[in-house]
Amino acid sequence: MAEILDGKKVAQLVKDRIKAATTTLTTKPKLAVLYDPDNDGSRLYVGMKKRAAEKVGITVAHYEISARETTANVLARVALLNQEAAVTGILIQAPLPAGIDEQTIFSAVAPEKDVDGLGATSQGRLFTNQAGDYPVAATPKGVMTLLAHYELPVAGKNALVIGRSQLFGRPMAALLLNAHATVTVAHHYTPAAELNALLAKADLVVVGVGKPNFVHGDQLKSGAVVIDVGMNLVAGKAVGDVDFDSASQRAAYLTPVPGGVGPMTIATLFENTLHAAQAQAKSSS
Repeated sequence: MAEILDGKKVAQLVKDRIKAATTTLTTKPKLAVLYDPDNDGSRLYVGMKKRAAEKVGITVAHYEISARETTANVLARVALLNQEAAVTGILIQAPLPAGIDEQTIFSAVAPEKDVDGLGATSQGRLFTNQAGDYPVAATPKGVMTLLAHYELPVAGKNALVIGRSQLFGRPMAALLLNAHATVTVAHHYTPAAELNALLAKADLVVVGVGKPNFVHGDQLKSGAVVIDVGMNLVAGKAVGDVDFDSASQRAAYLTPVPGGVGPMTIATLFENTLHAAQAQAKSSS
């Protein structure tokens, strides 16, 4: 039976550290969030993040990006926020309305305020494995924090990342590679037979494809570490991309949904926001 990796517990430890640190800052961290108010998921996430942020001493300001906006309009908004000293972090809550070039917006955020690590500068630092403290996408960084907390080794392991999105798969693969794992990335176009072969030999599997119960226990290597990044609603119930019941019989370690990676993502975003505020306070002193 797999040992459960309790993301909720570890996230609380991270948030406790953040709360203690924000009390020492003269200027409190302020996170500006740009989002599409017509997207139900975004509206839900932004509200949840605001409530959670306030509990750890981070102020959140919302900026609605409506379907009438253009890329140029949003770029102008970001430029103003880049210049606003009180704003120490900027988050672009994807997806933005259709017609807005998200990648252009991500990269317009000043690197020192890019708390989600999605700009070209932040990603370049990650993919070249630069030394130093710079923001990394919150979900994959949260996964690495969870693995470190449970002292699960990564170096020398065969790691399989299923998913190649900019938010998850690509930075997840880079982090694991930088931690000396042997990394394979699978995705929508990976043939089923090839995926099964990869799963059968993977010591560490990280899945984020948005398909409920996409991976089953009989596909896994016995004793694997399985990290489920998925969050899907099936008959009103939250389920992951991994079939929990069957995977728990074969994996050595497994994250639940909910209560696994989700809390780590939010805690890590706040951690990035804190670090950005600390760096800006240091540079202005």
